[in-house]
Amino acid sequence: MIKRKIAIIGAGKLAFSLIPAMLKAGYNIQCVVSRKLNSSKSLSNKFSIHNHSNSIKKIPTEVDAFFLAVPDGEIKKVAGNLSKVKRDFKNCICIHFSGVENIDSLQALAKKGCSTGSLHIMQTFPSKNLIEIKNSSAAIEAIDKTAIYFLNRIVKKLGLKSFRINSDAKELYHLAGVFSSNFLVGNLFNAFTLLRSKDKNPADIFRTTSYTTLKNIFGSTPAKSLSGPVDRGDLYAIKKHIDALDSKIRLAREKDQLKLLRMNYIIQSLGLLEVVKVKYRKLNPNHLKIKKYLNEKLYKSDI
Repeated sequence: MIKRKIAIIGAGKLAFSLIPAMLKAGYNIQCVVSRKLNSSKSLSNKFSIHNHSNSIKKIPTEVDAFFLAVPDGEIKKVAGNLSKVKRDFKNCICIHFSGVENIDSLQALAKKGCSTGSLHIMQTFPSKNLIEIKNSSAAIEAIDKTAIYFLNRIVKKLGLKSFRINSDAKELYHLAGVFSSNFLVGNLFNAFTLLRSKDKNPADIFRTTSYTTLKNIFGSTPAKSLSGPVDRGDLYAIKKHIDALDSKIRLAREKDQLKLLRMNYIIQSLGLLEVVKVKYRKLNPNHLKIKKYLNEKLYKSDI
């Protein structure tokens, strides 16, 4: 049985998936704190947690573990405010869940003798609806033995696939997550936008090719999974794509989104040429022609 008594600070999207997983694993969550009292009340009521508040000063004195599920930019401030509360932190532990922020943001608590660490779950939480976190990858960042032991127990109890990460590696680790998830959403948003009509359902059209691409990537490598105009050196098709976008922009009343989409197409196509280099170990003459054309289009526009 888990002995530590936990306070969840933050009532955002992550908390709505983290709390049920922790309760199921037998953790003792004593209270929920949020800047907005209604938010802490809503979250605590949903999971039958007895205490809720909009002030860290009202966290029960028996709490000895603080989980900061707040936005990245707020972690240092919240930790600083928590460190000013009159209590003994020497046998306490504080964990944050940021992917980009390291444990230096908890320094105010560390100076009070509190063990500190971070646990970033590589998963998407687009809303407050429950997201299953079991089997997700999780990055553990900690220095002291108490935090390492505690975090290792958490990931085991929650069924996470953990790995250790150094503090100075977190920014690029989180950036990689943005490329693998958020930008994927952005690209499919653009695809849906281009094909949206009353007669076509983009989800039905792109579902198979999207799933197949991801299956190929994780069954092989990203480079070996590349196909399409850039891969085969098809300058003709690329010119047709850009001409079609240019025509659409000229006719549109609101041009900004389409102009951004056009720029994305060019920049990502240039990026795919780097993938081509990995796949074939070099660019052939047709690839070089594409590179020249795209660079010209990137800095010159007739629109």
